[in-house]
Amino acid sequence: MQKHAFLVTYSYSSDPQAPLRALKPPRIGGRESLPPPLNIPQPNSANVIQVPIDHFGHKTSATFSNRYWLNATYYKSGGPVFLFDSGEQNAEPLVPYYIQEYHGLSAVMRLAKRYNGLALLWEHRFYGESLPFPVNGNTTSEQWQFLNTEQALEDIVFFANSFAQSELSADGPISSDPLQKFAVHPSKTPWIMLGGSYPGIRSALMRIRNPSVIFASWASSAPVQAQVDMSSYYKAAERSMTRNCSADWVAVTKYVDDTLSGSNETAVMNMKFELLKAHLSGPGGNTTGANGLTMAKANSTSNVNAASVLMDPLNFYQYYGFKDSILPFCNILESQNRTAEPVEGGVVAQFGIDIGFKSFLTAISEVDYAAIPGDPDDPVQDRSWMWQYCSEYGFYQRGDPNNPLSIETSFLSLELFQQQCDETFPKGLPSSPQVQNVNKYGGWKMNPSNVMFSNGEFDPWRTMGLASIESNAPNRKPSVSVPACNTPASSPSSFFGITYDNMVHVSDMRVLITPDANHSDFKTVGFYSPVSQEPFFTGLGLFQLAMDEWLPCFGR
Repeated sequence: MQKHAFLVTYSYSSDPQAPLRALKPPRIGGRESLPPPLNIPQPNSANVIQVPIDHFGHKTSATFSNRYWLNATYYKSGGPVFLFDSGEQNAEPLVPYYIQEYHGLSAVMRLAKRYNGLALLWEHRFYGESLPFPVNGNTTSEQWQFLNTEQALEDIVFFANSFAQSELSADGPISSDPLQKFAVHPSKTPWIMLGGSYPGIRSALMRIRNPSVIFASWASSAPVQAQVDMSSYYKAAERSMTRNCSADWVAVTKYVDDTLSGSNETAVMNMKFELLKAHLSGPGGNTTGANGLTMAKANSTSNVNAASVLMDPLNFYQYYGFKDSILPFCNILESQNRTAEPVEGGVVAQFGIDIGFKSFLTAISEVDYAAIPGDPDDPVQDRSWMWQYCSEYGFYQRGDPNNPLSIETSFLSLELFQQQCDETFPKGLPSSPQVQNVNKYGGWKMNPSNVMFSNGEFDPWRTMGLASIESNAPNRKPSVSVPACNTPASSPSSFFGITYDNMVHVSDMRVLITPDANHSDFKTVGFYSPVSQEPFFTGLGLFQLAMDEWLPCFGR
């Protein structure tokens, strides 16, 4: 479901005939993968627990090695457990940032320090090295069946219940196995789960599903309403734009869609050529990157590949928001590459669609999003997450031709997303994602006790969260009034939580304090906000107030 702000949902090769990358929605877990940290102490070594591949149907009695990490620096006997869920990614690169607090602070470690707790980082099955089976093009449909919401949630239950219930005898040998060394069984110790994005979903579901295991949760940017049609994703981005930039983006998108779906073959070929040329070109009128582009190559490019060039400026919106990722593009668009004064109604309204289209393409070239460096995708997490959204979550971020403010090409259709799923997994998938497997826990209407929900105002994933303002959502309002322990919200129209003004995705799980080479460009964001430090301290403070209210009632 993401990726970090560097998330390039659609990618292109310098060869215009190269196929469009699988149309996976941006991972909602935080980022594709943090780069290996530079010049820092050796990360804490991983611990391993043997987990059943199948918790329920007993189709196999086999187990697999699931990784986890811990930090007991602040732990005192009787203290709670704070479990940070890494979600749909390799968890190891997160260790220095969340368990060791390299160059910043993390919510899980701040809570562990305040409450004398044990901090844990959990790796999700089918990601990193926690693999029941090898993940590649040869993974069978029978093997993929063990990657689903219920099996992955039950892993947490199994893990928590594997810890000792009582302290080892002082006279006996001290065990090096954390499961025996730390007497933090959930029947004796409160377990608090934290997660952002997909892990935020899991944190909320675990409190509903297994309240005797997870005592409380912090669900950040959690799209708890699974839905096949997620045309709302780019509505959040459009709402954050200046009105002139939005007007031009909407007009250009419609112009491109109408032209490419028309019958004028010459116009279609010319438009594809201009779109691809803009994508391949660079600042200052540098077109050398497009030297190999010919009319024939452009004409052989699919409509969706060509039209998706218009979405280049949205590649980094999810974490950076309008000001830091799209505004530079809009400034060039609206000033016609700094040759004219911007006008309130936009370039198209003032000068016509031809000049608006040309200015749009110039802005793509000048900002040159395609040239921003970054690490390649992790093929394991890409394939595993694709299975998850194709089988259960949906979140197909399609363009909606019926939306008068659509900034996403309508060639990105529900049918195309489903086609990509079916082609990648020809066996074992349902005909459509089984969103009821997730929504049975309440979706937009869930009302768990002891859970705090936090969101960014312009987070695309807020549209599927409790704070959604979409027309088909219940439009519930967050309340910062801490509810009593084990007490759901008193009104179905509200929930306990906070929405951060002007913020986007997962801005409160970690804060970067000392900039470093690991955070030098768009593609190296973790579960923290590169835009503002305030949400971290605000969210942490509110959750601590909740912990002060809730922890004393554990076991009552």
